[in-house]
Amino acid sequence: MNCPPDRELLPPEIPFAGLISIIHRLHAIYQNNEARGLGLTAGQFPFLFHIAHRPDITQDEIAEQAHIDKGTVARAVKKLEDGGFVRRSPDPRNRRRYFLALTKKGNATLPAIIEIERAWENLISAGLSEAERARLHEDVYRLAKNSIEQIRICGEVEVDHDVA
Repeated sequence: MNCPPDRELLPPEIPFAGLISIIHRLHAIYQNNEARGLGLTAGQFPFLFHIAHRPDITQDEIAEQAHIDKGTVARAVKKLEDGGFVRRSPDPRNRRRYFLALTKKGNATLPAIIEIERAWENLISAGLSEAERARLHEDVYRLAKNSIEQIRICGEVEVDHDVA
């Protein structure tokens, strides 16, 4: 089967947010295909990274840092716990609060997840020099920071449950 020329696949008038959305959706498809043997889904990767980066983080802290509603975080953590990737330890000062940490299985899975992410970045940045890749990362990082600041300035908005 022949693919149509690029201009038919990706019209030039797609807005910036639309381009980001396309990359995000195709990234999730790639992650799901590559992570099939790990017992994980693309939606679980960010939670593992948050917990790995800061052991004993709480679900509420992840929700705040990732800008995801608490219910979505709770469901993701439950699946990770059921899969043996994460353990929850109760806060002795607050019975309703739990500290999260990766299990041995969770820690052992991180290198594979990092490699999946690295492979994706290599695929989509084909043809870019190292300097261009670094600049792109800086620019997209700045856009993410600006987005966060705008939400803080304008006030929190209701989180779309389909986003996470």
